[in-house]
Amino acid sequence: MKISMSSQKIAVLTELERKRKSVEQLLLKLESYLYEPQTHSGFEKKESLKSTINRTASSTNSLMSILKMNDISIMDSMNDVERQMEECYELELEVASYMLNR
Repeated sequence: MKISMSSQKIAVLTELERKRKSVEQLLLKLESYLYEPQTHSGFEKKESLKSTINRTASSTNSLMSILKMNDISIMDSMNDVERQMEECYELELEVASYMLNR
């Protein structure tokens, strides 16, 4: 018999999934020809952002996998969840800044 997850855990997982999709969309936008850098520092910044996006997506997936385990309490992982949400938010701001200032 499978034990169902609490509604709080489902809400957190849903929000993390939304953030993961948002991070994937950032990568798609960054790869658009509209945002091709014009300078060497722009290319370096773009590569740095791509690396950060991939790392953030990977860590979000890992956290979601951990949280999906039935024996893990959401309260035990709230610091990790909050840190991951903040990392996604900062990444969104950084990519937006890159796109506006390229």
